[in-house]
Amino acid sequence: MFRLKDLGRGVMGLLSRSIPSVYSQDLAVKRSIYIWLLVGLSIRLALMPIAFHTDLLGIYERSSLIVYKGVFWVGAGQSFIHYLHALFLWVLRPIMPYFESVLPGRLGPPGWETFTKFAAQINVFRTLFLLKIPYLIFDLGCAFLLLSIFSKPKKGRLAFIFWMINPVVIFSVFIFSRYESIAIFFILLSLYYAKKNLSARSLFSLGVAVIIRLYPLILLPFFVIILGKGIRQRLKLAFWGLLPLMTMTALSKVFSGVSEVESWARLPHANYLMSLRFSLAKYDVIFVFFVGYTILLLYTYMRTNHSFTSLWRASLALLLLFFATSFFHPHYFMWIMPFLVFIIVEDRRFIGFFVIQVLCWLVYTFQWKEALAGYLFTPINPSYFMSLRSPFEIISQYYSAANFIGIFRSIFSGVSFWMIYLLFRESLVVSRKEKG
Repeated sequence: MFRLKDLGRGVMGLLSRSIPSVYSQDLAVKRSIYIWLLVGLSIRLALMPIAFHTDLLGIYERSSLIVYKGVFWVGAGQSFIHYLHALFLWVLRPIMPYFESVLPGRLGPPGWETFTKFAAQINVFRTLFLLKIPYLIFDLGCAFLLLSIFSKPKKGRLAFIFWMINPVVIFSVFIFSRYESIAIFFILLSLYYAKKNLSARSLFSLGVAVIIRLYPLILLPFFVIILGKGIRQRLKLAFWGLLPLMTMTALSKVFSGVSEVESWARLPHANYLMSLRFSLAKYDVIFVFFVGYTILLLYTYMRTNHSFTSLWRASLALLLLFFATSFFHPHYFMWIMPFLVFIIVEDRRFIGFFVIQVLCWLVYTFQWKEALAGYLFTPINPSYFMSLRSPFEIISQYYSAANFIGIFRSIFSGVSFWMIYLLFRESLVVSRKEKG
C-alpha cells in the first residue's frame, strides 16, 4: 500500500510540474485545473479496463510479431506506429507474460473469434488497462500542451476542461481504444512550436504525426503557406514536414521492397475523401472535398497574414470540410479537436454547435450496429453484451434506420458548413479591421 501511495504522489507531482507557472498565479484557476484533471482522469481510469474494439487487438497483434516472433519489418502503410506499439509492448512484457498466448500472432485484422477469446480471458481487465496506458500518457500530454499553448490562464483552463471531459476524445481513445491521442499529441506539439515561431520544429512535428496517421498530410500545405514567407522558406518547411515520411518510405523500400506511399495507395481510406461527388460524364467526375480544398488553399495563399490564428482557423475549416463531405469512421471525429478547442475558447457559440455535432455523431455510429454498441463492453459480461440489440435494429422496427441515420448525418454536415461560414466571416471582419 505504501508503494501505491508513493506512486500516486509521484504521478501527481509530475502532473503538477507539467502545469505552466503562469497558472500558479491564480489559485482559483489552478484549483479548477486539478479538479477537472481528477474528473477526467477518473472517467478514463474507469473505462480503460472494461471497453475495447477489435482494432486495439489488430495494432498490438502486428506489433507482437516484432516483440515475440522477431519479425524485423511490419508494414501495411504505417510502419512507424507498429514499432512504437512494439516498444510499448516490450516495456509492458514483464507484467504481461501471458500476452503472447492471447493473440494468434499473424498479420491481418483479427476476427471475431480472436475478439471473443480475448474478451473472455481471465486477465482481460488488467490487459486492457495496461495496453491503454501509453494512450493515456499521450492523451494527458495533449491536455497539458493546451495549457502551454494558451498564454491566458482562463482560456487555458477552458481548453483543458474541454479536453478532459470531451466525449469524443474519451470514446475514441478509451472506449474504441484507438491511438489517436499519439498523432494528436504531435499535432498539438506542432501548434505549440508554431506559436513560439519555431516553424521548422512545427513542420517536423506535423511530419511525425503524418507517419502515425496519414490525415495530417492534408494539413501540411496550409502549415507551409502560413508559417513560411517566400518560396525559399516554404521549400525548407516543406522539406522538414516531409522528412519523416521520406525516411519511412526509404526504410520501407529497403526492407520490404514496397514504400510507405505505395502501401497507403492500396488502402481504401483515400476513397473517403471522394465520398461526395458529381458525375458529369463517364470519366468526368467532380469530388466536392477537393473542390473545397482547392478554394480553401487558394484563399489561404492569397489572404494569409502568417499568424497563428490563421493557422488554426484554416486547419479547422479544412477538417470541418472533410467531415461535412466525406465518409469517416467514428473515432476520426477526434481529429478536429486540437483545432476546435481554439474557436470554442474564443467564441462560446461554438460550444452549442459542438453539442449538436456530438449528438448527430452519436446517431451516425449506429450504422456499425453491434460493433459500436454492446460489443464495446464485452469484457464486463461477454454473453450479455454480445446479445444486446443494436440501436440500428431497434430503429428498423419503426422506420428505415438508414434514413434515420442519414437525417442526422445531414444535420451534422449542415452544422459543419455553418461553422465554416462563421470562420470565413470572422476572418473577413478581422482583415477589414486590419486594413482600416
